[in-house]
Amino acid sequence: MPKQKLARISITVPEATVDALDQKIVDQHYESRSQAIVDMINKHLIADQEQRNAVMVGTFTLLYDASVTALRIQLLDLQQQFLEQVVSSLHIQLDDQKILEVMILQGLSSELKAISQHFIALKGVTKGHLELMNAVMPPIPQNEALKEQKL
Repeated sequence: MPKQKLARISITVPEATVDALDQKIVDQHYESRSQAIVDMINKHLIADQEQRNAVMVGTFTLLYDASVTALRIQLLDLQQQFLEQVVSSLHIQLDDQKILEVMILQGLSSELKAISQHFIALKGVTKGHLELMNAVMPPIPQNEALKEQKL
């Protein structure tokens, strides 16, 4: 992969802002001011794409109670209902009662938020978190071949 080109910019900000930025660098272990600023800009751009309802990729993390027997079936049913958006999932049994499940999702940001709420609302789900990113996955060749066959 070719190395990303960098551009240098210069900004003028109040001294208190620089002090707050320097504290953020220390608190969050950034290597430099540039790295911290780029991270903040990227978060802003992701929020903008989310607000414009762009196609995005995301991770959806669920923690749920293993003893709720109907829950696993409901989770599978929802994954099948949203088959186009749920790209992959992995679940790990943490202990006798807790299961951690991570799903890779892709679709319009509003769809992904709504889908995640369907999962979070299920009885037995302890916690759910959707993290969206300003990227999309390339088409999977097998899926493209299937689409062409259906046409």
